This record gives sequence, structure tokens and C-alpha cells, in this order.
Amino acid sequence: MGDGVLAYFGYPQAHEHDAERAVLAGLALVEAVPKLSTMAGSPLQVRIGIATGLVVVGDLIGMGAAQEQAVVGDTPNLAARLQALAEPNVVVIAEGTRRLLGNLFEFEDLGAKNLKGIAGPVRAWRRCGLVRRKAASRHCTRRV
Repeated sequence: MGDGVLAYFGYPQAHEHDAERAVLAGLALVEAVPKLSTMAGSPLQVRIGIATGLVVVGDLIGMGAAQEQAVVGDTPNLAARLQALAEPNVVVIAEGTRRLLGNLFEFEDLGAKNLKGIAGPVRAWRRCGLVRRKAASRHCTRRV
């Protein structure tokens, strides 16, 4: 994985709110990672991509600290492509995840994107905020 982290929500057991849990975990990382101190003195950044779908989890592969379970399916590839699309300290999600979340969060529609290894354009969304009131804003303002 190099400098990346791949986390599965719903494995080994699926939960009704796995999409919400994934976004909340992503938001927690966006908040926490820049606060970490580094030897270089510069802040770390994180980019989060979240996709929802079926995967097949297989046997363990690799050795030692690099050991991981083999995973087959389009979902991990889609999440990786969305992560690459994200700006620093931003959570980007796939349309399927967006549908599962309903109105729990505010999103900015990034439009349809052509992503390497994915057949056809994929609609992506940038997480803007938690919806805490009935009449949440329909548009996000970009934080600088």
C-alpha cells in the first residue's frame, strides 16, 4: 500500500450505517492528521476516497507487517481513484455512497469524472459539512 491506508467498513460483518461510519472516520482523519507533528516541522495532509459496494475477501497474502487479505472487486479501486481526485484534507465519495448517506451531510457535486480503470464516468461528491438543521445550505463554500 505504500503510504496509503485501506479500511473496510462492513467487514467481516456489515452494519446498517457503514457508509456513515466511513465518512465520520474520514472526517476524523482530516481533522487529526494535520495536527500531527513531524520531524520536518511541516503539517501532514490526508486525502480520503470512499466508495460503497461488494468485494470478495480472500486469503492472507504477504509476509510480516506487509501481510494483508486479498480483496477483489471494483470498490477498492474506485475508492483509490476518488482518493487521488481529492484535494488535501478533503473527503470525496462515490455516488452510491452519497445515496446511502441521504441528508446526513452536505455535499458538493464534483460532476462526472473519468477515472483510470473504471468503466465510464463516475459522479463524485465532496463532503462539505454535517447537516444539523432542516434547511441546510445547498452549496458549500470552499475552505482555504
